[in-house]
Amino acid sequence: MKWGMVILSFLLALMLYSSIEHNEKDPDMEYILKNFEEFNNTKVTFGGKVISADNESIKINLIEPPYTSLIIKAKNLSVARGDILEITGILDGKEHVTAEKIIVSKGWKYDLIFIRSLPAIPFALYFFLRKWKFNFKKFVFEVKNA
Repeated sequence: MKWGMVILSFLLALMLYSSIEHNEKDPDMEYILKNFEEFNNTKVTFGGKVISADNESIKINLIEPPYTSLIIKAKNLSVARGDILEITGILDGKEHVTAEKIIVSKGWKYDLIFIRSLPAIPFALYFFLRKWKFNFKKFVFEVKNA
């Protein structure tokens, strides 16, 4: 019991340290945009959905919190509204990034990922219900008696 408490305390201390140091070692875009001065002219990687595009720049909404709009400087990139972009670039303004590398996923192909996973649901249910049954009296799942 004594060792269990020591190990639990040690693990809780590690979790606390990790959460405190997370923004220093692996900041997310929400932290970066809130503390823009600290991350100005640094390389960032993020994803977003295209709102509008022209020959010089692309306006996107982030696909992770805080879901704000950013302007990406990229020349002659053929993207359409709704496409998903993965961008690596230099943050050189409060909401402005100069892109070094952009990976484009067409909007319908991005949605297709979710549609392709739908046929797996009946298989998962079949294998689950082969071993388990629902008891409506107790309102729980129980192992089937072979």
